[in-house]
Amino acid sequence: MKYVFKDLENIKNKLKKHNFVLLLDFDLTLSPLVKNPANAILPKDTRILLKKLADKIHVVIITGRTLQDIKKRIKLNNIMYIGSHGLEYEVKGVTKTIQLSTLSNQGLKDTKKKFLQIKRKYSGVIVEDKKLTLALHYRLLLPQDKSVFLADIKKIQMGLEKYNLSGTIYKKTLEVRPKIKEDKGTASLFMLKKFGNPKQVIYIGDGKTDEDAFRALPQGITIRVGKSKQSLAKYYVRDIREVKKFLVYLLSIV
Repeated sequence: MKYVFKDLENIKNKLKKHNFVLLLDFDLTLSPLVKNPANAILPKDTRILLKKLADKIHVVIITGRTLQDIKKRIKLNNIMYIGSHGLEYEVKGVTKTIQLSTLSNQGLKDTKKKFLQIKRKYSGVIVEDKKLTLALHYRLLLPQDKSVFLADIKKIQMGLEKYNLSGTIYKKTLEVRPKIKEDKGTASLFMLKKFGNPKQVIYIGDGKTDEDAFRALPQGITIRVGKSKQSLAKYYVRDIREVKKFLVYLLSIV
């Protein structure tokens, strides 16, 4: 994994040879960390930057947030949106939602009840119902509750398989998703096909679900926010400030 700012000349040469698409995660990629996900914002200067880039190249936001939620936070009409880790999208005015199985839908309902029980039991827990997925956030959990709390959510996580659901714990969030083929990787490939399969793509993301996209784009310029030996991304930036710095660089060369 290379530091992206030490390989800009090589990246520039790759991009100059081909039209390219820019794919971006939202939380902790464009939006700063917040304890309550409902308070996440897109900084005003980043919004202006995205708008300028989208006037020159295809820009797509791929997020675990719902389509409705991410559109409300980005507030740009000249980019495209994929929500719920690829389960819903809006591309060129066309909106589509993947239909879940009866079993998975029931599993989400049952899991939400368990999440709400957890919320009543522990202070500082936030339940986020994204319709097609669920998230249990515990950044505000009291330190003295941590060990018992983690044991409780581990039990919930172990019971997801029977509903054909999976649970991922990352950055003090347990996210529950249906175990189907759609993810940020398939969503990325879908978008490339929509744009005529351009020869080059940039994907920037910070989380475990972004690894699906890094895996699906082996020839792309994949960038992780935060260096990790376990990541499949080719490059890294240190934080969201460096994401913005890289976007400014892209604007200078397109």
